[in-house]
Amino acid sequence: MPSKRRTKLAAAALLLLAASLGALCSSCSSPGTESPPAPKVPADVESAAKAAFGADGVALDFGDFSAAGGRQVLVVHRLSSPPQPVAAAPQKPETYVDVIRVSLLSRDGANWKEAFRADGHLKNRRGYLDASLVPISSWRMTFTKTADSGFQLEFSGLNLPPGSKPVNVRVAWNPKKQEYDALDATGTRFLEPLATPGGAIVKVDR
Repeated sequence: MPSKRRTKLAAAALLLLAASLGALCSSCSSPGTESPPAPKVPADVESAAKAAFGADGVALDFGDFSAAGGRQVLVVHRLSSPPQPVAAAPQKPETYVDVIRVSLLSRDGANWKEAFRADGHLKNRRGYLDASLVPISSWRMTFTKTADSGFQLEFSGLNLPPGSKPVNVRVAWNPKKQEYDALDATGTRFLEPLATPGGAIVKVDR
């Protein structure tokens, strides 16, 4: 009899253990513990990115800036190969992206129009924003955005020829010109775009 009683107690203990493990596994797979999904890129934003750079176009960020030209999307063509080190590179890897091309698109009614482009040079509709005579094949770009001032970008030239002067340009929304312009070293004045790459830079009031 004692052996039968021990057998029943052991069976009961096994059943209790199995029930506990089942409850634990159930709680592990509960939807409440899963990470929330990333915000979905709107279809028109995704289409704008592909229209800008084809299959290489990625909508890196987007927003609706009432004080900076309205709805905008930041489109990039990422650099796939590791770049050479850049002078004064950002210390936090998550704050920058290495790119071949960049396009800032602004919504204009049913269409998107390009407000700024970076490829061999940095450009807006009025001219060039960098003073480099030699086209730059890739850039290291940092960016932030605010509801009031839209995107604020900083570009550092990558893979520059030996002996070249470092190229670093800050770009922000110019409310007077209603487009993205380069800022001076203090970040308080906008620079007039150049008619040609390497031209003289003239400071203008912000």
